[in-house]
Amino acid sequence: MKRIIFTNPTAQKIYDDYFARVSRGISILPATDQRELLMELNSHVYEATHRGITGNEVDILVDVLDQLGAPEMVLQPAVAYKKVQQAGRSFNPKHILQALYLNIANGAGFFIIGIIYLLILAFGSLAIIKFISPGHTGLFLQNGRLFVFGYTSNLPEGLTELLGNWFIAVVILLMGVFYFLNTLLFRLLKKK
Repeated sequence: MKRIIFTNPTAQKIYDDYFARVSRGISILPATDQRELLMELNSHVYEATHRGITGNEVDILVDVLDQLGAPEMVLQPAVAYKKVQQAGRSFNPKHILQALYLNIANGAGFFIIGIIYLLILAFGSLAIIKFISPGHTGLFLQNGRLFVFGYTSNLPEGLTELLGNWFIAVVILLMGVFYFLNTLLFRLLKKK
């Protein structure tokens, strides 16, 4: 990477400090991946600071770096992705553990998204099953305590179905709530 030279010493220090943080953030990657990410970020900074905008070099550079964001946050997804690629190529246990560590938050988040989609599917199935087998599907109470929410083939004596046909409306409402939560979680994961 060819270092950008600024005329203002303060701008140069800001630039050097930013790229020192970038280098620390990507140090876990192989040299080729480090070089690629450094060159990409450097080209963004160069293009943004040399657009012909007149003004104070420091102000322009600070604006550009603010738009790029803190390297620790901005580079985390790219570093995690590159580490997964490296682990897939090398099968080195150290690389695999590093890739897992870097992707654990995303992995857990996507696992939760998958579970919520399964719940949405299950609630949709319950709405259909209520039409097919209304006597065995619903919210059943036994002696004032919850016995089953959903479908049961075992109907012991003393069960009371609480919701009746409102069960369909409840599961459709639950589908909507879980769909909203899933969309919100997906957006939060994509912001990382």
